[in-house]
Amino acid sequence: MHRLKRTQVYFPEDLLRDLKRKAEEEKTTIAHIVRNAVSEVLRRERKRNWMEDSLWDMLGASSSTDRDLSVNHDKYLYGKNK
Repeated sequence: MHRLKRTQVYFPEDLLRDLKRKAEEEKTTIAHIVRNAVSEVLRRERKRNWMEDSLWDMLGASSSTDRDLSVNHDKYLYGKNK
């Protein structure tokens, strides 16, 4: 488990009430629910930023008159037939 650092977050009363209810129902803490929610949002954000991957910059960096590269890539890369 990661070492936890204390922080402070302000919630509107209605949201805090809902978080307390959910924590009671799930027999967990508000902190646990918030950590999981933040982790999920950040995980989705990392997935969504795939265009920032340096591999994306390679798109269109080369060209070829061969039209069967997706099928015969081993042949062109390694000299092997299927």
